[in-house]
Amino acid sequence: MPAARARTDLAIAFGDLGFALAIFACGLYGAPLWLTGLAGAGMVAYWAASRRRILKRLPAKAWAKATAAALFVIIAIEAGAYWLGLGVGGNI
Repeated sequence: MPAARARTDLAIAFGDLGFALAIFACGLYGAPLWLTGLAGAGMVAYWAASRRRILKRLPAKAWAKATAAALFVIIAIEAGAYWLGLGVGGNI
């Protein structure tokens, strides 16, 4: 069982990395803000779907705290990836 869980965790990590790279590319190539927002919304939706089993088991207060913390981290990752893309692309 641990091997199957490790593969699942690795697949989720690569999914998160894919969205961060997509947002980096949006900054790098100067994509419109709505496209960057769409990639960000996709990252939030992917996070919610990939952690659904764990989130369903939490009590409401713990669920709200975990979700708020995760959204804060996701927004920080998105902003950092976009900003790095802007910097590398020479748009800053």
